[in-house]
Amino acid sequence: MFGKVFKKTEDGNAAAAPAGTPSPSDTTSLGGVAAATTPGASDPDFVPPPDAVSLVQQDIEEGTRGDLEKQVREKDANISSLEKHRLEKHQELAALQKELEEERLRQMKESILHRIEVERLKRQTKAVEERLEALEKDMQDKDAIYEYANLIKGVAPKGGVDSQYVMKLQSQLAKAVKKMDATAHQMAQVEQSCEEVVNSLKKEISEIVEDRCRTELELRKQLELLEEQKEEMQAEYDDRIKENQKELERLKEKVSVETSVADLEKELEETEQKLEQLNNIHEMQERTIEELKETLENGGGEAPSTPTDENGEE
Repeated sequence: MFGKVFKKTEDGNAAAAPAGTPSPSDTTSLGGVAAATTPGASDPDFVPPPDAVSLVQQDIEEGTRGDLEKQVREKDANISSLEKHRLEKHQELAALQKELEEERLRQMKESILHRIEVERLKRQTKAVEERLEALEKDMQDKDAIYEYANLIKGVAPKGGVDSQYVMKLQSQLAKAVKKMDATAHQMAQVEQSCEEVVNSLKKEISEIVEDRCRTELELRKQLELLEEQKEEMQAEYDDRIKENQKELERLKEKVSVETSVADLEKELEETEQKLEQLNNIHEMQERTIEELKETLENGGGEAPSTPTDENGEE
């Protein structure tokens, strides 16, 4: 207290410490005060507590991020659903287009086959009518009937019926029946062979008609595609013409200001060349469309006919 501090040594005697030297208790108390005043000075892992403002900002950012992530997930799910729906509609459209082409092909084929059948029936009806007219004419020919009656009277026996004459008639009748049987058998064979030929021809005609219908459908599709391309190119040409007109107006304005006559002529020539190229392309498209139309018109001529026999039948 009076300039010296007494402390106990190892031998138990009190020794005087110089004035101003802090005691261990004082050092401990001072260290506690320092640690209390400057926390974390000696701890490298110490993190100071955040203030209230930073906590609020962090909560707001986390909430905004969560909302954005939720919106992104919802949009991704919506996009996936729309893409799936688009693929389904695309598949349905492809199936409907295929069904439409098959239906158009079937209708065209049936139309051509019906037209062929109508022509065949007309020819057959005409042949039957001609045969009927010939039969009626023979039935009403009195001269032929009179000559046939005289022929029968001439070969008939006079004065009663002769047994030899009857036997002769029976023999001729048997020969005629035998010839008729042979003729009927031959006719059956001819009809069978003709039927086979007709069936093979019908099969070939069906294949030809199907190929023709497919070709006509392809040509029509190409024609429709060319029509669409023509419309697109026409719109493009109109836009280019408008741009060229604007360019001409700009050139006129430029001439009035600073453009020389040579530059103007050069730009006009370039513009005329562009217009000529556009006209050439347009004419080429027109010729292509006309050729396709002529091909379709030439392809729609008379349908092939099936062969007939002498009686007008297949």
